[in-house]
Amino acid sequence: MLSLHWVSKRLRFRPRHRLRLAVAVLAAALALWLTAVPVQAFGGEIRVVSDELEVNFPGGLDFDLTAEADGEIVAIRLYYRTLEDGIWSYSYPKFDPGQRITARLGLDTSGSVYLAPGTQVEYYYIIRDSLGNEYQTTLATLEYVDTRFKWKEIQAGPLVLSYHDVGDSRVTSVVNQVVPELERIAAFLPAGGQGPMKGIIYNHRSEAAAAFPRQSQTISEQEVYAGFSFPATGVFVGLGFQPRIIVHEAAHIMLHRALGSGALPLPSWLDEGFASYVEPNSRAFSGRSLSSRGLPLRAMTAQPGTAEAITTFYRKSESVVAYLIQEHGAESFQRLLTQLTQGRTINQALVLTYGFNVDGLESRWAGYPSGPPAPAPGAPDRPSPFLYFDAWMLGGLGLFVLFLVAGRSVKRMLRPDRATEEGLQPWEDPDLLDKYDADYDNDLRR
Repeated sequence: MLSLHWVSKRLRFRPRHRLRLAVAVLAAALALWLTAVPVQAFGGEIRVVSDELEVNFPGGLDFDLTAEADGEIVAIRLYYRTLEDGIWSYSYPKFDPGQRITARLGLDTSGSVYLAPGTQVEYYYIIRDSLGNEYQTTLATLEYVDTRFKWKEIQAGPLVLSYHDVGDSRVTSVVNQVVPELERIAAFLPAGGQGPMKGIIYNHRSEAAAAFPRQSQTISEQEVYAGFSFPATGVFVGLGFQPRIIVHEAAHIMLHRALGSGALPLPSWLDEGFASYVEPNSRAFSGRSLSSRGLPLRAMTAQPGTAEAITTFYRKSESVVAYLIQEHGAESFQRLLTQLTQGRTINQALVLTYGFNVDGLESRWAGYPSGPPAPAPGAPDRPSPFLYFDAWMLGGLGLFVLFLVAGRSVKRMLRPDRATEEGLQPWEDPDLLDKYDADYDNDLRR
């Protein structure tokens, strides 16, 4: 085997050797300097004149880039991603090749590419010219906002709420209710993983329709959902400035963050069940009344597609989570979530925490007597008081009209009106003409 040995000794340099050494040092320094300064490999330079991105809500994003180069710009590629999925996509903006170009691209977000309001978008360009040079622009970030309204913001613990056209007293009241609820949610979760959140709140469904993800026509027409959360970005979109909606959607984000990136995808019954259970004044129905409805628990990994099935899904999910927490304690539920943070399946986590799997959980929950019986399938869960108000108002109006018609009938029976002559217009009726003449004479005397 060849071995190398470093030997150190004192050297004595002659003048000629010193000159060679100086040249070598200068050459090395020049090489280091050249590698430290960015240069174009083929000569020339690419420069960005302007880089603009405009939000066109709800249609999409409009990218606009102006650049120039010593050679002809022949290719531009736009890379973009949302912080939610972290996956880069790319497109080719349209432009006419030249030494100075303006490239434009409209990213449609009304179709398959959905962006929630509040989503952070990152993007950059790679520009190539005819000389073979490539230039990458600086990474830029923009928030996709709903430009239709003038938004206000208020802090509610770790949550920032964006709203519009809501009275200050209402906002203050809701925030005061939400803050302790968020603290209560945190007590159920494993420590760590919490951070800032943002909620975009709309006042009417007509406003929220453009901001919600696209659903099936049936689900949209029946107005099933009132909010959507996006845990990866810490953003949710909700309908109605009320604690129930805000707490429910924030609970999704807090739960996913607490589980962390090491957890497997959460079964939907646990995700929705927990968010429903922690709603203010939640009401979990008994397991006995729901046990014969809907899919078995092991099949409830994703939500169904019809309005009635979705209602049953939510009721059952909330009832199962209520059973875990109320019968076995909040500390055991927290240990269950801790098992999930370590990448275990829901069956493994349940067995390690409670000693039974998903099927065992369902059989025990089915005999759970606590909570009121669930209403009949298809019945409204929490009917709006305005439903009864409308019924009272319509009923009262009907009675008023009935009394009015009856009163007129009695009046006509006691004092019948003199009919006008057939074929005459009202102003041709002799009685009416006499009245008009009398009124006219009175006016003349005045």
